[in-house]
Amino acid sequence: MAVSSPAAQDIVFGARMDELTRRERERRKLPKVLPRFKPDTPLPEDVTERAVIQHRMRKWLADERARYLANPDALPVPLTTKQKVPKPDVDAVVQVAQEAGYDDFGFVLVRLDYTDEDAWTRWNTTFHQYLDQSLEESLGGESIADKSLIMTVEDEDLNDTGWHGALSYYKDLCADDMVPPGLDTGMILVADAQAVRSLLQPTPDVEPWIWAVDVDYNWKIEDQPLWGSSPVRQYPGYIRVALSVVLSEFWPLLKSPGVVGRHFWTSDLGLWEGIGV
Repeated sequence: MAVSSPAAQDIVFGARMDELTRRERERRKLPKVLPRFKPDTPLPEDVTERAVIQHRMRKWLADERARYLANPDALPVPLTTKQKVPKPDVDAVVQVAQEAGYDDFGFVLVRLDYTDEDAWTRWNTTFHQYLDQSLEESLGGESIADKSLIMTVEDEDLNDTGWHGALSYYKDLCADDMVPPGLDTGMILVADAQAVRSLLQPTPDVEPWIWAVDVDYNWKIEDQPLWGSSPVRQYPGYIRVALSVVLSEFWPLLKSPGVVGRHFWTSDLGLWEGIGV
């Protein structure tokens, strides 16, 4: 059974990391207790050796976290009451952005609906407010807030061109080297009339959302966004993502090794609201 609450997932992940860290340290013949590395802290003893160890451990932990988030059920280490859970210094979005050294991070956003400019202006303003708030609420988010970037594509020729039109435009941007590494996630955001309406005319108990579209899916020219929220039987190449988690959870997961769009999809998925929902 999947662990559903964020708090429980943190506990399980922390317990797993405790045990895996112990095993990894024994395998590498490292000291039992390694002081937590903090930026600007002088490194003891052999600086080069310590830096190499820290780099290896960070990469290993990042890989393990990515595997855990992609499949929380695959937990080889049982949770015991004796295990201590380390408290993270920063949330995942901050860790990924900082360790990768991105000048900018975020998404490419393609606008597909051009029927109401006033509605689009209001939506665009509120959409960015959601993203800003999610970073403000992230642990350490203030340190990367000025690097968040949504590259918005607006071209009336894209009106109602669907997934194929959005992806064709995106691939042209990539061909011209216009997509920064921090925005290259394997998925793009797409705002059509449905997505705009979900924010400006919200449905009770349904969080505003936006389309996330797989750039590697084999789209046909006639493919259009699905109307309504009926589940489909196989991965359709897109999902709805709640605005509150677009940057704080969705982005860092997409930048994790081996994680792709289909990992977020299930046959009964109506709206992806984060790993704990």
